[in-house]
Amino acid sequence: MHLHHQLQSILSPTYTLFKKIGKKSGALDVNSLRVIAYHDIPNNQKDSLFAQLNWVKKNWNIVSPTQFELMIKGDEPIIGNNVLITFDDGFISNKIIADEILNPMGIKAIFFIVSDFANIENNEIARLFVANNIIPNAIVDNIPENFVNMRWHDLEVLLDYGHTIGSHSKSHFRLDSSALNLDLKEQLIVSGDTLSNRLGVDIDHFAYTFGDIDSFSEVALKIAKKRYKFIYSGIRGDNSKLISSYSIKRESAAYQLPNNQYQLFSNKLLGSFLDGFADFRYRKQRLKIDSWAR
Repeated sequence: MHLHHQLQSILSPTYTLFKKIGKKSGALDVNSLRVIAYHDIPNNQKDSLFAQLNWVKKNWNIVSPTQFELMIKGDEPIIGNNVLITFDDGFISNKIIADEILNPMGIKAIFFIVSDFANIENNEIARLFVANNIIPNAIVDNIPENFVNMRWHDLEVLLDYGHTIGSHSKSHFRLDSSALNLDLKEQLIVSGDTLSNRLGVDIDHFAYTFGDIDSFSEVALKIAKKRYKFIYSGIRGDNSKLISSYSIKRESAAYQLPNNQYQLFSNKLLGSFLDGFADFRYRKQRLKIDSWAR
């Protein structure tokens, strides 16, 4: 865990106390709308995720993608603390989590899928794809064995369960200012159309890869706006007073270890992010992407 995360965990109880006082006094808004972003969930962390989602459920209202859409559009009021659950990349662990945890808990989530990744039918080729695209410049021998993909039939099952599928680009391409316009259209438009045609559903949600402001661009957002109704970043922040449905903020819920596996944040640390403890660090990024989305 990074040093600033350790410090944040230590300071978060004090911050939470002051925030509660601020809400009771009317100085702070009592309503919020956050989005949690998960990725692969290793088998040895399934119990931790189950415990974490139960903890989240006790402290926040977990909304479905449909409820989230209504809140973002202003068709349903945002009352209290609300959170949407999402998963990126399309790892097979996401299907297992849906089967064993999300469905029994009654949680509906959005799964952001890399369309080229879903096409792969061989586990070793899937791990090579991860090394080349999802964790660029990684050595395939250092890619965990569990980093393999959900395939089209898995995505169909997720839809049958009532979950939502979104696009996460065609090949997990970095959509920054160095990308050519032609590449951007393929990554943004073709990926959504492929998912829609293969699955027979509208693909209205898009989360750009890598998540930080330097991995996206105003040009890319302009193209994405023509294809999708909701666009998600990896920039932390509250969405209850959202400028645009094209600049939705999300809270990463894990960090990567040296062996590339994801490690879930503790409940205390995740809670501090959901309470807005780190929002100030992302203010400039939020302002920038909001200006692009107007």
